[in-house]
Amino acid sequence: MGLRTQLLLVALSTALLPWAGCHYVREMEDALRQNQAAALLAESRLLSRIVAQHEFPPQLASSDAQQPVFYTPRRYQPVQLDGYDDDWRGHAKERLPFVAAGSAASVLLHKALHQNALYVLLQVKHSPIHYHNPGFAFTYSDHVRLRSQGGGDRLEWVFFTSGPGQLQGYQWLEESKQLRPAPGFNAWWQETGDGFTLELVAPQNSLLDSVDISLYQVPDAPSPTPASSSTLYDPMEDEFYGEPRPQRARPVAGTRQPGQPPSRWLQPLPMLTSDLSELRTDQRDAVFISPRGWPLSEQRDLLDETLEVSEPSDTNSLLQAAIARFYRMLIDVLTPQGSQNPWPLSTTQLSSAQSRIDPNTLFASAQSIDRANAGWYQLQSNRQSALLTSQPVWQNGKLQGYLLLSQTSDALISLTNHALRKVTHLTLAVLVLVIGILVLFASSLSWRIRRLKRNAESAISQEGKIHTFRASSRRDEIGDLSRSYQALLHRVHGYTEYLETLNGKLAHELRTPLAIVKSSLEMLHHNNGDEQYLKRAEEGAERLRLILSAMSEASRVEQTIQQSEQQQFDLSALLSELTEAYRHTFPGHQYRYLAAAGTTPASGRPELIAQMVDKLIENARSFADPGSDIEIQLLTEPLQHQIRIINRGPLLPAKLQGQLFDSLVSERSVKPTGGAPHLGLGLYIVRLIAQAHQGFVQADNLPAGDGVVFSITLPHSS
Repeated sequence: MGLRTQLLLVALSTALLPWAGCHYVREMEDALRQNQAAALLAESRLLSRIVAQHEFPPQLASSDAQQPVFYTPRRYQPVQLDGYDDDWRGHAKERLPFVAAGSAASVLLHKALHQNALYVLLQVKHSPIHYHNPGFAFTYSDHVRLRSQGGGDRLEWVFFTSGPGQLQGYQWLEESKQLRPAPGFNAWWQETGDGFTLELVAPQNSLLDSVDISLYQVPDAPSPTPASSSTLYDPMEDEFYGEPRPQRARPVAGTRQPGQPPSRWLQPLPMLTSDLSELRTDQRDAVFISPRGWPLSEQRDLLDETLEVSEPSDTNSLLQAAIARFYRMLIDVLTPQGSQNPWPLSTTQLSSAQSRIDPNTLFASAQSIDRANAGWYQLQSNRQSALLTSQPVWQNGKLQGYLLLSQTSDALISLTNHALRKVTHLTLAVLVLVIGILVLFASSLSWRIRRLKRNAESAISQEGKIHTFRASSRRDEIGDLSRSYQALLHRVHGYTEYLETLNGKLAHELRTPLAIVKSSLEMLHHNNGDEQYLKRAEEGAERLRLILSAMSEASRVEQTIQQSEQQQFDLSALLSELTEAYRHTFPGHQYRYLAAAGTTPASGRPELIAQMVDKLIENARSFADPGSDIEIQLLTEPLQHQIRIINRGPLLPAKLQGQLFDSLVSERSVKPTGGAPHLGLGLYIVRLIAQAHQGFVQADNLPAGDGVVFSITLPHSS
């Protein structure tokens, strides 16, 4: 049983605490909530009279449910125009409805007001992207149109570009069929993996009463019939020459559907800020919405707001604060789950709402939403309760909106301290019992951890010797940790043994050529300069040089791996060039390269890959039968590449299984080609390079028993 499960079982004993006071708490709660609802309704009624004294826009009381609304919340943080959505995280977004039937595009819209500018972010998922060709009109490329109407005037701006980056918005003059640069209308076009994002800014004083945004895209497939001029007017159609003609962009998505009136621009009213700002605290919140549910009070600036917290000044106030916190937790846990309706809104912070609040969903059981209503609701994020009131605001017989006030159950805490003292004596006894159980369990855990610490410290002596480490048999996290440490010590012990035997391997490799040189020099001295012994001495010295050179090469490879940088290259082309070089350099064998047609992109260090293949070809040449074929194969799989080098000759020695790619390991029954001694470092270098590319290498005998295959497996991107 894991520690987490054990702690959970121990923590269940604390359920005795709320059980002791649950009956008394539930009796008090209903009466307190009724009084709180009546008080908040009276406050909202008084506040609605103050709000009704303001002069609201005439179109606010419009009941036309068919007219779309272009709502822009207020934000207080600056927006960096760069085409990324970093500044819009946590901000409300909406999915634009499709205008063209069967369109595969997906468009998300973010919009907000900051200072005196309108900011819009469009996230479009659609490919391919058709950029603007300077030789054609903008209507033959993907673009975005911003329209604004009011007082009989109609303005339109377009945003298009020839490539990603910053761009200038243009005003479309419909009468003269011309584009004119629009100062202050800037945008940034940024490509994504499955489409693009367009972030634009427009001066607020340049826009009229209604605002609409539409996305136009060039169809991917040719249209059977040309687009009619009633669907999209092309002012520069007569300027095209030649065939085939490009397709014109069509409306894909927008804030207004075909046949609907222009979208009425709705935004928060600054005049309501002073009336509602004092009600927005930790436990209370207020918002004013239009008759159709759009927030008209400015959104709360949560980043710049500082909460005033009064610090307790004496011991009694500290105790009262602790009791209040305890009761808040108790009442939230003990409230039955099904006793209240769930919170009807998408957010618990009314003043931060950036999208429409449907008035019909506030009080489902109310007879009319045009009357004052109040109700308690269960918050979804925790077990807390919240009180919500709705007060309609009338002006000259017209409904201007609804004033919503909310208050959490924290306000009830001050009324329950007296009742809580009655159950304190009972809960203290249970609390002492629970604390005792937790102390005993924590002591047991502490003792096991200290024992693991002592065993870990004594496992390795000051001289570096590794002693036996006994792992715990308990099936929990501490037991798993001790067994993992035991496995780690086992691997360290194996590596230490390898380092201890390395001196013996080097001594064995150097002893033979030294003996040859010594004996040859002695015989040369006794036989008056016989050339035979001089040649033997030279061969021994050459063997010593080759040993030192090979060891230096392995060291240089390790340094190259650490310092070189990865790059993209064609693996198939690299292997093909190497195969052709082997044919001219080593004519004693036939070299064949087998791979699928086309390029094979890979990521890594091509010079190291070539060195790795050279070592394997050198190994294959030394074992392959004279005149036989040496095959180089490239197999491409969905997640990895595999390089295979096959030679016909003797099989792998059985006694070297698992050690073939170690340093200074070699087993040869015949002298290598050219008489050069084999030092057992070539395959070790191959393993280093493969591991540096997050791959691995292995050697196997061919199924027919007539040769050996070396396989290097590399990921597509290492």
